[in-house]
Amino acid sequence: MKQAFAVFWLTMAVFAEEQTATFDRPGYESPLPILLEVGTFHHGVTNGQGYWRGADATLWLRHNPRFTPVFMFNSQTRPGVTQQNIGFFSFANWTKNFYTTQGFSATPKREGFSIFPQQRVDFRGFYKTPFVHRGLVLSAGFTHFSLGRVVKGNMYSTGFILYKPRTIIEGNYFVNVNQPGTKIGSSASLSVQRGQEGKQWTGITLSGGKEVYSYIAATPLEVNLNSVSAQIFLRKWITRHYGYYVSFDHQTRFTAFSRTGATARMFFEF
Repeated sequence: MKQAFAVFWLTMAVFAEEQTATFDRPGYESPLPILLEVGTFHHGVTNGQGYWRGADATLWLRHNPRFTPVFMFNSQTRPGVTQQNIGFFSFANWTKNFYTTQGFSATPKREGFSIFPQQRVDFRGFYKTPFVHRGLVLSAGFTHFSLGRVVKGNMYSTGFILYKPRTIIEGNYFVNVNQPGTKIGSSASLSVQRGQEGKQWTGITLSGGKEVYSYIAATPLEVNLNSVSAQIFLRKWITRHYGYYVSFDHQTRFTAFSRTGATARMFFEF
């Protein structure tokens, strides 16, 4: 049972990580129609949780300036389990001042624990304000996820993106309402990046929060822990049509574990 509990809160760690809304790709004014990105990550995890690794692929179809579909595939391996996840994401420009992102993902049902939620649905709206020379964007979002049975939750978020010459600053605040038991947690993130699209971007993301949820097993358990994380990244174009992305990150979940790792991707635009 102890092992099952450890795996469960490691599963929940995925949600907290995804809550951290890092950015590494601001929008083009005139993007090339297709962007393909493939990569891998490798993390060492303390407290006997072993070695995590995975691979992912993302395909952006940017032919239409009003609607951009994005197709995603992820695979992760942790001690004792390998699992895949597929998803669809999109940008929709409704007016010159308002756009939305929406998406869903799914994971095949399996016996035992899951790395990914069985279903996840996301929606977020963005408003380009008329002040700060139209460089300030405000946002609000909603996410619903389910791990099956009674374990599920809703995530509410608000944030901003500030565009300055060669600099982008993004901040987000999240509130999680997890079931069973209506357990409420929260987290926040701040990201800063500098550079120029088509050449390179470098940046850092800092985040932290509190996870609160119930684990249902033979004996119900209450989980309440704090976490902090930091990530630095570089996205660099080698030519106009391809380049690479690398990041290094560290996360500490107090009284639980620490995770340190790296991500590497290649991207192709044509």
